[in-house]
Amino acid sequence: MFCDKAPMPKVSDINAVHVTLETGDKQVLLILLAADGSINRLGTGSVNNKDNDLFIGVTQEPLFKQLLTNLNDAMLDHMGGYDVPEQRGVPCKLSVGLAFANGEENGFGFRYGSESKGPPHEIIQFVTAAVQLTDPWFQQQKKMVGKSASNEKKPWWRIW
Repeated sequence: MFCDKAPMPKVSDINAVHVTLETGDKQVLLILLAADGSINRLGTGSVNNKDNDLFIGVTQEPLFKQLLTNLNDAMLDHMGGYDVPEQRGVPCKLSVGLAFANGEENGFGFRYGSESKGPPHEIIQFVTAAVQLTDPWFQQQKKMVGKSASNEKKPWWRIW
């Protein structure tokens, strides 16, 4: 009898990454990076996130390639959904979606509490890298629409 086993996906086969983080009932982070330069970002990922504008664009910077250096083929062996036991604090849901060149999608999903053990260290590093890599672009977009931190402190009637 012959069994055709599908080849294991490789990091080199990934052409888009989608990260979302929800705390309670609120989405506090969304990041999309793709091989074609597409970039989307909403939020900071903090429980107290106040950035609810979604910015969508294209970048020439190799952010996607840089992000993939934080992922390895061995990590892909553990794709799936996980509920962390003994969840305490605000309910959190982290999703890391991966789109592959063959059209398939898979990834990692974690449900945990804000005050309990969360996703594995490697996943946290990957998400942190996604935030850090996209942050300069995100801050630039906010500045372009007048949402910089300095503008948020001024009353609406003050122009200076």
